[in-house]
Amino acid sequence: MNQEVEYAQGFHNVQQKIFDSEAKIKIVAKGRRFGLTRGMGKYVVEKLLSNESPILWIDTIYSNIKRYIELYIIPELKILPKEYWHYNKTEARLFVYKSYCDFRSADRPENIEGYGYRHILINEAGIVLKNRDLWLESILPMTIDYDADVIIGGTPKGKKVKNNETHLFYELSLKEKENKRYKTFNFSTYDNPLLDAELIKEVESEIPPHLREQEIHGKFIDKAESGI
Repeated sequence: MNQEVEYAQGFHNVQQKIFDSEAKIKIVAKGRRFGLTRGMGKYVVEKLLSNESPILWIDTIYSNIKRYIELYIIPELKILPKEYWHYNKTEARLFVYKSYCDFRSADRPENIEGYGYRHILINEAGIVLKNRDLWLESILPMTIDYDADVIIGGTPKGKKVKNNETHLFYELSLKEKENKRYKTFNFSTYDNPLLDAELIKEVESEIPPHLREQEIHGKFIDKAESGI
């Protein structure tokens, strides 16, 4: 790529802690509007420009993926000459020069298997990882080829799923205690320096107490005990 083309990361300071971490698998439990999805969009562009490819982004459904690409990724690419990048909607694959990022939805797990990636990002992990087989059978094996860097982030959805099995997102958040390859981060909505703390506080006061820890502070709560 032409070295005259420059790219400014533009992460806020708290986001930077995630992307600077040397852990191979980063678990990010965060409150709403922390800015993780936007930050991961910038991260993808940075890695593509550095030719750190291939990359995999997994999200809940394709309509969300489409919105995130339009809102968070394409605006970052517009600083580049148009011939440097292209988004193939049919394949859900973003090309930046010779690098690419695949976008896949958790509701179509059959489209995820079979490839290896240098970077893997799982957005809305509280929803996506309700299906633990998706991680154990499809995503985790794909980290072997390149010893992939993985970011798993989202707002928690409790410590257990409906069948009373431990939620995999919560389970992975505890792995740093036994495996140095893992690192867990916890951020609240207040940690986004671009938001008005007083407005967050006002919104928090309207949320039922048993949900504040989850939705604002990004904590894993026991839904049975909290009455949710």
